[in-house]
Amino acid sequence: MKLRLLITGLLLAPLFVATPTHAENTFQVNLLRTTRGCLRCDLRGADFSGKDFSGATLKHSDLTRANLTNINLANADLTRANLTDSSLTGANLTGATLWGAALRAASMDGASLKNAELKYASLDSADLTNADLTGANLNVAQLRRANLSGANFSGANLTDADLADANLKGVNFSGADLRGAKFKNAKWKDITLCKTIGPNGKVSNRDCSSTPK
Repeated sequence: MKLRLLITGLLLAPLFVATPTHAENTFQVNLLRTTRGCLRCDLRGADFSGKDFSGATLKHSDLTRANLTNINLANADLTRANLTDSSLTGANLTGATLWGAALRAASMDGASLKNAELKYASLDSADLTNADLTGANLNVAQLRRANLSGANFSGANLTDADLADANLKGVNFSGADLRGAKFKNAKWKDITLCKTIGPNGKVSNRDCSSTPK
């Protein structure tokens, strides 16, 4: 009988251990909502769609698979945050700091990343269809297999970035700096080059007369 009770207790123990973790996660979600700041927080799978967290601090936080559709994160600090497989469709990340952030397989179609800091960020397999990255810093960023169709990289810094196997259809690289960038097997079609510094350091003005305004 005692042995049976001991075994039952051991089997139930993980359930009681897991309970505080869920409580802590709820606390962190509420902390972000009330203070607009949450360092190293576990926000996996959280739903913040349409919320205004402009200027918020989320350094090193885990937002894996979070719903951030149409969220306002303008000027927010997301240094080394994990946004893998998250939904950022239509999000406002203008001026946000995403230094070293993980955005692998994130849905970011139509998102605004104007003047965002994305140095060392990982955007492998991310969907950035029609995203606006005007003036963004993507130095040494990883965009392998990313869908960048229709994205605007005007004036962006893509030096030493890796865009291998990326979909570049309709991308605007006007004024962008592509020195040292890698484009192995990338799909080039209908891209715009005007005052663009190529991977070899040479400037291309091929499409200046037809550059979209």
